[in-house]
Amino acid sequence: MMIIRAVKQEENSFIEDFVYEIFKNTSYSDGVVEKSLVREIREKQYYIPQLDLVAEEKREIIGHFILSKLPISNKYENEILMLSPVSVAIEKQRQGVGTFMLQEGIKLASERGYKGIIVEGDFRYYRRFGFKTSTEFGIYASKKNLPPSKENLMAMELYKDGLKNISGEVDYTIYHSLTH
Repeated sequence: MMIIRAVKQEENSFIEDFVYEIFKNTSYSDGVVEKSLVREIREKQYYIPQLDLVAEEKREIIGHFILSKLPISNKYENEILMLSPVSVAIEKQRQGVGTFMLQEGIKLASERGYKGIIVEGDFRYYRRFGFKTSTEFGIYASKKNLPPSKENLMAMELYKDGLKNISGEVDYTIYHSLTH
């Protein structure tokens, strides 16, 4: 039985190491960026402790993700969330853990009244949850941090027309770890 719960403060450094171990085993990262991103989010005004979440099974942490506030063109940061990073224990990947985490996270975010979520990642994966290319909503990547392709920057409305009056630029330079 899997549960989702908020990270306890005494677990913070364990989670940073967990994230690092998972990403350093991927083809596209050495884990350093994601580990420092977790730390950086936790230090900023965009951090929401209740949305710094772990998936737990038999009292063991098998996944982690953070939803944090994200300004778009320096506005809307109390309305829009960024989903990043998302980590699933290596031996638990491709077993529905990520799907469970995202479905629960989306539910928690909408219960808290947020309008939408932005994520950068694999379009084929995130599309299943209702994410669309962000440009469909008038939300663009900043020239300072263009994704590999525009399909990689996605947005999702948490209720009908949630993003209708929101448009602008996603600029990750608020995080040093994403702009090295």
